[in-house]
Amino acid sequence: MARKLPPLNSLRVFETAAQRLSFTRAAEELCVTTAAVSHQIKLLEDHLGIKLFVRTNNVLALTVAGERYLPRVREAFRALAQATDELMDENNAVLKVAVAPTFGAKWLVPRLYRFLAQHPEIRVEINTDGERNYRNSDITIDSRRAGFADLSVEPFLSTGLIPVCSPELKARIRTPSDLANVTLLHEVSPLNDADYPNWEEWLSAAGVGDVDVRQGLVFSQALMALQAAIDGQGVALAQRLLIDYDVAAGRLVRLFDIATPLRLHYYLIHAPETRKNPAFQAFRSWLLAELNHSAGE
Repeated sequence: MARKLPPLNSLRVFETAAQRLSFTRAAEELCVTTAAVSHQIKLLEDHLGIKLFVRTNNVLALTVAGERYLPRVREAFRALAQATDELMDENNAVLKVAVAPTFGAKWLVPRLYRFLAQHPEIRVEINTDGERNYRNSDITIDSRRAGFADLSVEPFLSTGLIPVCSPELKARIRTPSDLANVTLLHEVSPLNDADYPNWEEWLSAAGVGDVDVRQGLVFSQALMALQAAIDGQGVALAQRLLIDYDVAAGRLVRLFDIATPLRLHYYLIHAPETRKNPAFQAFRSWLLAELNHSAGE
């Protein structure tokens, strides 16, 4: 049968008094009276049935039993403090998320408030570093998957490209052939050239052959092309999944219901051991729920 543990307060008083070897100084540190310290020490000694202190010529000293007991009590308090810190860290978890700038700005961030409402205890840190160090993040959402054999790579979503522009510019465009009279906005990313349908492919799918695809503005990131479209500077080919909130807000409009499939997928990339992280599990579940939510809109 387990023994009854000594009172926690008595143990704390014992540790302080043993460190100071003075009931008076212990009382000052603990903001109590010397009599209160003496009382707690007596309670502990009575509980243990062992003397912990001895006073000789007005000098306080530990007994052999007290010297043996002190380091174990200190160790117990350190373990308790560490366990408490770890628990508080878990309840105020930090989740590091790496994501491409356009996907982060146009898909993740507009929805992120819903995750924070569900999990206010989790602090989310978003990283859009161009080099994106996967191993310094708890989870990465990216369209690249090669070269990371030691990481878990989970298919997340795919999409297609569709022409978009500002509501003002749309008034000038009634058929795909009218694109010959407006500025085309091109995204030319060295990472995705082989996987991104270009204007030539989209116009071919739309049955249009009289538009000069060489004219227009060229951007290295979709985020800049989309902003140019919002500002009325031309028509961009945009990923369907990245324009929902701008369309809902009236900043962009879809021109034609003709989409060319994107020859890449987005993946959830993470170290296998990250699955043990409750914050990761919560974020992954939320991401998948958001897919279903978007599909139902």
